[in-house]
Order: sequence, then structure tokens, then C-alpha cells
Amino acid sequence: MSRTRIAEGKAPLTMMEVLHAMIMAHEVQGVLALENSFNRVGLDHVILVKVASTAVVGKLLGLNREELINAVSLAFVDGQALRTYRHAPNTGSRKSWAAGDATSRAVRLALIAQTGEMGYPSVLTAKTWGFYDVSFKGNPFTFQRDYGTYVMEHILFKISFPAEFHSQTAVEAAMTLHSQLKALGKSSDDIKRIIIRTHEAAIRIIDKKVL
Repeated sequence: MSRTRIAEGKAPLTMMEVLHAMIMAHEVQGVLALENSFNRVGLDHVILVKVASTAVVGKLLGLNREELINAVSLAFVDGQALRTYRHAPNTGSRKSWAAGDATSRAVRLALIAQTGEMGYPSVLTAKTWGFYDVSFKGNPFTFQRDYGTYVMEHILFKISFPAEFHSQTAVEAAMTLHSQLKALGKSSDDIKRIIIRTHEAAIRIIDKKVL
């Protein structure tokens, strides 16, 4: 976009515009995710990356309201990534490029909408064929707040350990216990049992025992 602007004798994008776009993408993705569990229905959360990025890229491209709605509807009517590659026995390297893949698809959809490609007004709610019935067990999305700055102000970082977010406190506890055992001259062989009490999402996403 900056190269195109410069070629047309216009000013390139500023980092302020880029930062605003990043914040908007985080807000769209985060607010959608607050009350709606996509992994519970077997979809990978990169659908949120695609939907949010489609909207924000469309805005950067200068799409009008109708074109933006068309673009977002295209993102929902698109095929969505299954969560297969994030869980045993299929956990795989796609995890590392899934979000980038979703973002590239978002850019393409925004560009398609810019050409005048039609949208699908009832992509979510159409009986039988809509996203809710096909991919969300018939349930509509629910929202606890409007889009603002909440997600950015409460964003969560994996600062302590390079592990799945829901496991951060468990890893912290393990590291703490390890230090205590080491100080006592003991090892994990001296532990009789460990009881972990956590929330349902953590069990569903990262528990590796065979059911």
C-alpha cells in the first residue's frame, strides 16, 4: 500500500496507522472470542484471525461500509481450519503457520471485495446453510461488550514460559516445586501424587491423556 501511494505521489502509511490497525484487529478477534468458544465446536481460533484481518485490511484499503460487510461475509463463508493440528495424536507444525495462512487469506478476501465481489447478508443466520447451523451447533454469537480497547488493555502474554497459555500457572508451579525438591536433595521420584485443579478450557485444550 505504501509503495502504491508513493507511486501515485501520495504519502505512505504511517506507523501510527499500522498500530491502530493492529489494535483494531486484536479488538475484533478478542471481543469475538470472549463469549464464543470456537475450539469447543472443533474449529481452530485462526478463524478469528481471518475475520479480524479481513475487516482491518479492508479498512486500510479504503473499502466503504457495504464493501467491508461483503468482505467479512466472505471470511465467514470461507472454509475454516479444523483444530485437528493442535491436539494429540495430530499435533503438528501447522500450528506455527496457521495464523499467517489465515492472514494471507484475509488480505485476498479484502482485495476481492474491493473489486465489487458480492457479499452474503445471512452468512451467519441462514437456515441449514449458514455458519451458525453448519459450524456453531446452531448457536448465535454472544457478546459481553462493544469494540473498544478492552482486549489490548488486558492482553495476555506468554512471558514466563514458551508453553500453551492455559499451562502457564501449572509450569510455574512445577518449576517452583522443582526448586524446593532440589533444595531438599529430593527428586520427582519422591512425589507420591500431584493434584491439579484447573478450568475446563485448559483440560479440553492441553490434557494429553487418552480418554
